[in-house]
Order: sequence, then C-alpha cells, then structure tokens
Amino acid sequence: MLAGLGLALAGILSGLAWRLALVEALDARLMQRINQASWPGGVDRVLSGLRLAGTTGFFVVALALVALANPEWALTLAVAALAAEGLTRAIKLMVRRPRPYATLPAVVVRLPRLPRDPSFPSGDAMRAVFLCGVVLSAAIPPWAQAAAVLTAAAVAAARVRAGAHYPLDVWAGAMLGLGAVIAWSGGATL
Repeated sequence: MLAGLGLALAGILSGLAWRLALVEALDARLMQRINQASWPGGVDRVLSGLRLAGTTGFFVVALALVALANPEWALTLAVAALAAEGLTRAIKLMVRRPRPYATLPAVVVRLPRLPRDPSFPSGDAMRAVFLCGVVLSAAIPPWAQAAAVLTAAAVAAARVRAGAHYPLDVWAGAMLGLGAVIAWSGGATL
C-alpha cells in the first residue's frame, strides 16, 4: 500500500515540475507538437472513440461490472477509486492549471465539449490507468491485458492530442491512477 501511495505522490510532485519556467515551456512545446502534428485521419478517429474509456461514466460502469464479477473486491475497489477520484479533484482545485486550449495559441480542439475544470492532473488518464491496473489484477488472457494497457496509453495520448491536457497533466494523472491501484492491490500486481 505504501508503495502505491509513494508512486502517486511522486507522480504528482514530478508533474508539478511544470511550475518551473523551463519545464513549462517544454511541456507546452511538446503539447503543441502532439496536438498540431499531422497524423493519419484514422488515428484521430480511434483516439476519439477510446477517449470514452477515461470518462467518469465509463469508470463507474466498469467498476460496477468488476464488483459484480468479483464481489470480494467491491468494497476495497470502491474506496480506492473514490480516493483516487477525490484526490484528483482536490489537486485540480488547489493547483488550477488552465487548459492548453485556453492559454496556448493555435491549439486544435478535438473535443465535442470543452472541459471546464482545471487541467492538472488529468482525471481521464487517472481513471484509464486505474482501470487498466484492475484488469491486470484479474485472471484474464494476455491479449485482454495488452488491450487494457494500450487503451490506457491511448486515453492519455488522446487527452493531449485533443487539446485538453499538457503531457505532464496526463503523466501525473496516470501515476496517480497507478499508485491508487497498487495501493488497492497491496502492491501484489503490476
């Protein structure tokens, strides 16, 4: 459990490096490169579809299905998920980093609806990585585990590509999700 909490804390603290002017400039430049790069059209369509795997609604439904399939996980999984979600929201409110589309020139917004909450850390990346960790904890085939890892990575990349987050936002969110799921699992998985 302590290893998971330490990883989450390290992810948040390292993600806060954007507060240093040099790191902030690099983070913004990398965001713009990813966001404005010319990618095959099919990639953006796939990322747009996979982006749903990081939403709160998907998170709640997926956790409910896991709890139904593994009732012994239900309570601890709910506590870990609520703690991770609550911590993500609290950090957003404390840090209040503006979204890239609100501060950077020429950001291409690839979202049907603009998020109104602050950018740091990425809740979508946190939720996708948390769910990925839960999937990796289950006794499922390796191809399904690989699909979970690829989906979590795609959700994180999609948030930057869509103009909603900087790379350090998704890094911090992903590390928070990974730390929370390791704390939940007792560090025995992943």
